[in-house]
Amino acid sequence: MALRRPPRLRLYARLPDFFLLLLFRGCLIGAVNLKSSNRTPVVQEFESVELSCIITDSQTSDPRIEWKKIQNGETTYVFFDNKIQVKPVTPVCRVPKAVPVGKMATLHCQEGEGHPRPHYSWYRNDVPLPTDSRANPRFRNSSFHLNSETGTLVFSAVHKDDSGRYYCIASNDAGSARCEEQEMEVYDLNIGGIIGGVLVVLAVLALITLGICCAYRRGYFISSKQDGESYKNPGKADGVNYIRTDEEGDFRHKSSFLI
Repeated sequence: MALRRPPRLRLYARLPDFFLLLLFRGCLIGAVNLKSSNRTPVVQEFESVELSCIITDSQTSDPRIEWKKIQNGETTYVFFDNKIQVKPVTPVCRVPKAVPVGKMATLHCQEGEGHPRPHYSWYRNDVPLPTDSRANPRFRNSSFHLNSETGTLVFSAVHKDDSGRYYCIASNDAGSARCEEQEMEVYDLNIGGIIGGVLVVLAVLALITLGICCAYRRGYFISSKQDGESYKNPGKADGVNYIRTDEEGDFRHKSSFLI
């Protein structure tokens, strides 16, 4: 059987300050025997490298050939049908810690390295959430919508049953990754306590105002200058002397002239 040479894979090294060392060995996978023309390619950073995969023996007319990069025992990306499929990395999740009953809440999940772009799914207490709460009777007390393309989970009005531990999973053809779970608490608003607090504040303001009015009426806020002027003796008119005589027993005035 003639040797078949599938499309080669050309890569560019992007490991800073390091060499990229790739090792290949001939192996028999199922009914296909493969080998490589270059088992130990070495390339410097930002230089290209071509990897070959040659079928020496096959019992099928259309074998499926995939290239995979395995790092630390995990597949980080897959190349198949002239397309690279990159496994998502750990997504970044944002979950509000506390939300009052009846208010809106939005949970975010984002991942920027997976290819093709991953789809997102949310879990609450390890239970997968549907894209629409109305589609599942189990979530009839909730009112949320999940956008699996953007990773956004929106509650139009949270309920007490929406409290729990949330996490998100980003997945594509190459694999999946999840973020750490985060707690969201839904609490009741104490309407009676709020009204009572407002009434107490109003009562305190009324007492302060009443005290200020009483202090003004009793003269506690009159300045010392104004107080001193109010107790001065009345001034005498110019050119008039007041003389008291024993006969009259009273005051009488005497005119005087200035020359």
